[in-house]
Amino acid sequence: MKRHDMNTTLFSSAGFDPTSGVLELEYRNGSCRRWLAVPARVYQAFCAAADADAFFRSSIDGRYLSVRGQSGPL
Repeated sequence: MKRHDMNTTLFSSAGFDPTSGVLELEYRNGSCRRWLAVPARVYQAFCAAADADAFFRSSIDGRYLSVRGQSGPL
């Protein structure tokens, strides 16, 4: 999964696999987490949000199942 850099308080990078709906976020502290079955439109809105951290808290965190991940390919 290709990730792109993010400039937010919480995240340093993000990646998305549209086939599986896996959203992978790397936190500033280096830990990584994956959210499952995220619709592509939600990922696109997250990337386009003026405040990605606030969008994450209101529209992703707690709404989709998440698992700890490791940096690297799926």
